[in-house]
Amino acid sequence: MNEADTAPFLALSPLPRACHLSCRDYPLRMSAIELLEQVKALPPRERQKLVLAILTLEEEAASQPTSKKRRVKWPDVEARARRIFGERVMPNLVLLEREEAAY
Repeated sequence: MNEADTAPFLALSPLPRACHLSCRDYPLRMSAIELLEQVKALPPRERQKLVLAILTLEEEAASQPTSKKRRVKWPDVEARARRIFGERVMPNLVLLEREEAAY
């Protein structure tokens, strides 16, 4: 995609034109240091537009309500065991097996 192909999209973009072409493929083509160098190379007016666009994005993200997570209701395993077995105490078969193996 060359600059002529991106012209219609640049008119709708909130980002300055100088940054849009360099930031579009940021993760694939440049490191954070390289991006910072390019931002520093921008004229002051374009740099200010970029900062305002970034702040607008942050405000939009902060204004979106965070969904509350519903608390998970876990089943009461002890109550179910009491309902099935009553108050009987079951022998620990593992311990009994170990005691028998010791002799």
